Amino acid sequence: MNKAMVGRLVNWIAEQKNTIWVNWVQQNYLKGTDWKDYTPSANSNWVWRRICRVKQELLPGYTNRQWDMQGKEFSTAGCYEWLKGSNPKVPWARLIWNGWVVPKHQFLGWLFAHGALRTNDRVVQFGMDIDDSCFLCAQATEGANHLFFECAYSKQRTGTKMQVGVQAAVVWGAMYHIWHERNKCRVEGVITRTGKCSEQIIEDVKARIRGQDFQHMPKAQINWLRQKNLYVMVA
Repeated sequence: MNKAMVGRLVNWIAEQKNTIWVNWVQQNYLKGTDWKDYTPSANSNWVWRRICRVKQELLPGYTNRQWDMQGKEFSTAGCYEWLKGSNPKVPWARLIWNGWVVPKHQFLGWLFAHGALRTNDRVVQFGMDIDDSCFLCAQATEGANHLFFECAYSKQRTGTKMQVGVQAAVVWGAMYHIWHERNKCRVEGVITRTGKCSEQIIEDVKARIRGQDFQHMPKAQINWLRQKNLYVMVA
């Protein structure tokens, strides 16, 4: 998004917009050089060098001096979409990025989906000479799959079938708190009892549910939340 915002300045120069700033750039930097071929000097202002770097990234989106994004005029939103590209939607997107899941739990789930959690097995791969056993059970190598689905501590949790959104909120909430307990155990050497940890997961989910729009929620869904003891009246 930052590049897209800077891209607006790049586009002003490309289209030779009649503004004081563009005229100043023409006189002090470009000095008759075509914007497409311009390269800043090493001692140029760092902000100007940043604008020029973004210009290089956006060059494929221009035909002559005109932004050529599907025949549309330049816009920050359009530039952002162009920079982002059309990557296929990953299958786990709806499980993590939905309105039921607590944001900090979403982030942990996102890291897990990308295999980016710094569990002991990955730290060893980085070249660190450490004990790679699981902090919570000390019975196996600590990897993400073990920590959340195979560890004796994690298996003590029970659950029921839920609608996709709430189920995802519970799953990622559980993963978040397991990860939190793992880090606390690593630093402090103590583990919270699983019952208390489960209570915190449910409280987090209830807090998220409290922010939902119940006025437009189907009655059947509200009844389902009541049955699961997850429906929270808002004063």
